[in-house]
Amino acid sequence: MKRIIGPVLAGILLLVSVACVADRTSNVQTEPSAAVDERWLYGITVDDSWYDDVSADDIVAAIEDMPVKPTVRLVMSTELSAADYEPLFAQIHEVAYIMACPVDSSEMNSYEDEQAYLERFQEAYEVLGPYVDLWEIGNEINGVEWIGQEPALIVSKVEVVNDWLRSRDAKTALTMYYARPDDQDMFEWMEENLPEALCENVDYALISYYEDDNEGYIPDWSGVFNSFEDAFPDATVGFGECGNVAEDATEESKLRMAGFYYGLKAPSQRYIGGCFWWNWVQDCIPHEDNAVYDGINQLMETHAA
Repeated sequence: MKRIIGPVLAGILLLVSVACVADRTSNVQTEPSAAVDERWLYGITVDDSWYDDVSADDIVAAIEDMPVKPTVRLVMSTELSAADYEPLFAQIHEVAYIMACPVDSSEMNSYEDEQAYLERFQEAYEVLGPYVDLWEIGNEINGVEWIGQEPALIVSKVEVVNDWLRSRDAKTALTMYYARPDDQDMFEWMEENLPEALCENVDYALISYYEDDNEGYIPDWSGVFNSFEDAFPDATVGFGECGNVAEDATEESKLRMAGFYYGLKAPSQRYIGGCFWWNWVQDCIPHEDNAVYDGINQLMETHAA
């Protein structure tokens, strides 16, 4: 997702649970922690845009009050080191699973080659590995319009990282961006650019989709996900991002859209949910008497029942 990063976030992250992290990190192992519940992903996203208005304690309190244990997609900023994020990862992992996104699509071009991209993930793995259940190895990698790199280079970077993480028994997820086929045919792009070895060696294949970026277009998700499963024969599939991101989005429209995606009945055999509402912090914090927070929770609880 294309986004704007706050300039003072590093200082704020360093203040989050520093003492708590210091107590835990002396004996941690750089291995994946408890596996994500493979039956379903109850996903929400926490990016870096909340630092002015929300505390990490507020985020954790809201997660604790959710009716299910969610998987939090933590999106990192390229100007911050993994060490900057460790307090936040440690605190959130106390109450949730974590899918780490060390490089958002908007910052993919900050890494000019495979080695630079790999080093970002190696650093993240060494520091954050004890808290991470799933690694997003590439975000919206077919979004070449805003990534600004050639598809061959993007894919090569993702391949190198995937091989490195899987050699360490880490679980990996790859996210594609879906658009109206007249604007970009995702499946055609995948056929032209994704090698079979990559498609056959990711644990999760996810789709990022925003109706607001596609003039309200709603695909035939059953057809999309069945074809997606064919492309990724050994992966579970789901949504890696969604949300009502229009500037004039109303509470009513957010509830409608959240209801559609979180309430979607499995459109294919290996569908595992996800959704990872992009602006969850902005829409759901403070969480008391919050209609969007309550609406998403109710859908998760209904599914889990």
